[in-house]
Amino acid sequence: MKAWSYTRGLHDLGNSVYAYLQPDGSWGWSNAGIVTSGTASLLIDTLFDLKLTQEMLDTMRKSIPAAAHIDMLVNTHANGDHCYGNQLVAGAQIIASARTAEEMVTGVSPEQMATLLKMAPAMGQLGEFMGRIFSPFEFDNITLTLPNKTFEGKLTIQVGDRTVELLEVGPAHTLGDTLVHIPTDRVIFTGDILFIGGHPIMWHPLAGRRDYRPRPRPHHRQEGSCRSQRLPRIHLCRGA
Repeated sequence: MKAWSYTRGLHDLGNSVYAYLQPDGSWGWSNAGIVTSGTASLLIDTLFDLKLTQEMLDTMRKSIPAAAHIDMLVNTHANGDHCYGNQLVAGAQIIASARTAEEMVTGVSPEQMATLLKMAPAMGQLGEFMGRIFSPFEFDNITLTLPNKTFEGKLTIQVGDRTVELLEVGPAHTLGDTLVHIPTDRVIFTGDILFIGGHPIMWHPLAGRRDYRPRPRPHHRQEGSCRSQRLPRIHLCRGA
C-alpha cells in the first residue's frame, strides 16, 4: 500500500480497494470506500447530501473505470451521513442489514434535518450548535432510497472474482451496524464501529445495557477520523 496522509479525496489502498476521506471527520463528515474487480464495483456508503455524494462519485469515476457504473452499494448503518446519497446510485443493488433498513425508515429523515436547520435560530444554544455542525450540508431534495436487499448476521457477496463478507455487529453505534471485510486483502471497513481518541457513540439503547451481551466487536474509532491503520497484517479503515 502506498503511503498517504489524511486528506480529502480518493486514496488507493492497493489491489483495487479505495477509501474516500472527508477531513476533519467531525459531525457529518463521514468516509466511504469502493472495491472493484474487473468491471464489477461495490460502493461502501454514500455521504450526507447529494452534492457531496456526486462529488465523490465524479472523483471515483475519473480514476477508477469500474466506478462508471456502481453495481452494488452497502450501507454500513442508518445514519444519514452514510445513506442520504443513495438516490444517486438507485440503479445499484443496495444492501444493508435488516435492522439498518428498518432504522432508515424509523430514524431521522432528510426532511426532518432540513426542518431542524430552519428552526435552529430559535432554539437557543442547542440551535446554535445544530446550525454550526449541520449548516454545511444540503438536506433539501433528498429522496430517501432504501436497501433492496437485506440480511441478518452475515452475508457473503462476490464483486467480480473477489469475495466480500458483510458482518452484522449491531446493536452498537446503531441498531444494525455492518462491517465490510475483504479476506484476501485483509482489509475491513468498519463504518462507525471503530473509534480512536474518543468515546464510542452508541445511539441504540441496547448497546448501553450492562445485561446485554452482543457478539464481540472491535473498538470504535473517533467519528469520521478515518486514517487507514496498519495493524498486524490487517488494514482497518473507518469506511464511512
